[in-house]
Amino acid sequence: MEGKKRLECSNQHIQAIAYQAPKEGNAFNGDSIYMKVTEEYFICAVCDGLGSGEHAFHSSDAVRKEVEKNHDKDVEVLIDYCNQVLKNKRGATLSILKAHFSQKTFTYSSVGNIQFVLSCPSGKFIYPLPILGYLSGRPQKYRCETFTYEKGSKFIIHTDGLTITGIKSLASSSSSIEEISNYIDNHAKTGKDDLTYLVGQLF
Repeated sequence: MEGKKRLECSNQHIQAIAYQAPKEGNAFNGDSIYMKVTEEYFICAVCDGLGSGEHAFHSSDAVRKEVEKNHDKDVEVLIDYCNQVLKNKRGATLSILKAHFSQKTFTYSSVGNIQFVLSCPSGKFIYPLPILGYLSGRPQKYRCETFTYEKGSKFIIHTDGLTITGIKSLASSSSSIEEISNYIDNHAKTGKDDLTYLVGQLF
């Protein structure tokens, strides 16, 4: 992915907005993101290739393509596929979220430093801890957790290129997804690293 990019997807069950910007001076963003919504589920993957620039992009983009090709698979299967596709590449950190609308559940798995928080209208927060390290094609342990969510829950996923305070407060605010995204755009300190974030609300 070259340059800045904004993605959106929505249906009656979800609204999601994602934004990406490369490190200052770089044509390539070492982060990649994939989003897909169907009548049954929403899936997204946020991937941060190690380092920055073209080699980081090739690693994260390989992961994005793998999720795109297999988005109907379970998260446990997907994250292993993504690990395998990184053999002989630089490596990457990765978070995958898959929400199933009829059950009001989501499964989440993360390896590395990508952050995630989900805020329920009742005041409950869900922020699963990632496995430390990164994917590189070597045998890897994963932690896949499934949670229930409430109607109206909001979530934010972001790479470490986003440095902004009060992420939990943002996720629990009464602001719309567009307003939260605009706030992040206006207050995020950018330029020192590739930046990717995704803001979503489940209905």
